[in-house]
Amino acid sequence: MSQKATLLLAVCAVLARPVWAQNGAPKATGLSDAEKLEKSAEQVARMKADLRAVLTRVEEARAEKDVVKLNCVNEKLTQVKGLLKVAEQADVALHEAVANRDPGADAEYSKIAIARSKIGVLKGEADQCIGQLAYVVDERTTVEVQQPDGLPGQDVTRRRPPDSPGFSAPPPIVRPPPASKYH
Repeated sequence: MSQKATLLLAVCAVLARPVWAQNGAPKATGLSDAEKLEKSAEQVARMKADLRAVLTRVEEARAEKDVVKLNCVNEKLTQVKGLLKVAEQADVALHEAVANRDPGADAEYSKIAIARSKIGVLKGEADQCIGQLAYVVDERTTVEVQQPDGLPGQDVTRRRPPDSPGFSAPPPIVRPPPASKYH
């Protein structure tokens, strides 16, 4: 972001703050402070569970000794850790904002919600790194093979043995003698 854009954003925030103070803090989320704290705790717990799931994917990649998968999952793990740190800091700031009746509580809650959604996406990408999505099946999964019409009715897995009548074996391969006795 350029310096002009940053300055403009700061000026807008400073000018808008007195308006919020006059009209009361806007309720962007529509949640009470207690609900924000409760939902924030739930979301941070889910993010930690997703972190554990990504760590499991790292262990699987290490067990497979697949460097490509390991690098892919480690990249996702690094991003998840960073987002979780941001969310935990926002959770602390949310508690402080609620205690001080600060209108910034909505912003902190939004940070947590955004981090939660991004971590969910990263967990899915980590699963794709390992290839887990390709293997997720339940016990009711069935495979049905249909043979298209118009194919010859010959099953290539059932061949006649070489000693059966009508079997024509390929001609034997004749190799020339070695060029030297030290082969």
